[in-house]
Amino acid sequence: MDLTDLQNRIVIEVARTVPVSAWERIVADVEIAEHDDGYQLDAVSFAIARDADGALSDPQFDLSTDARAAIVDLYKQRKAAGDVLGGFELQIDQPGTYAFHFSYDPPKRLNGIWDKAKEERLDQYLDHYRREKAGA
Repeated sequence: MDLTDLQNRIVIEVARTVPVSAWERIVADVEIAEHDDGYQLDAVSFAIARDADGALSDPQFDLSTDARAAIVDLYKQRKAAGDVLGGFELQIDQPGTYAFHFSYDPPKRLNGIWDKAKEERLDQYLDHYRREKAGA
């Protein structure tokens, strides 16, 4: 599989994992590391969803086994191409457009390094989304 096929597979598997049907955006911040005994993944994943009254929420969810397997396949593909992937942030918007932001730096969370700026951005993402939509 090439990079585009793997990205499409990840998007499909992540979207299948979302626990709500009325989502507007999905965000998955994923870190991956290879060890002698396999792969370690850490993911912060949530959807921006609207309820029947129009109120926004950001339910978190765990990635499925199929989504995790697709991420490992992407890691292997990038490594075979000479790039060691440390992780990525995936943003999926309705009606299915998406963007990957790859990082080739060593994964911080998996290495016990606290990234205050990233944690605050992910924790406050719903507010960011509201501001983004208000300015649109």
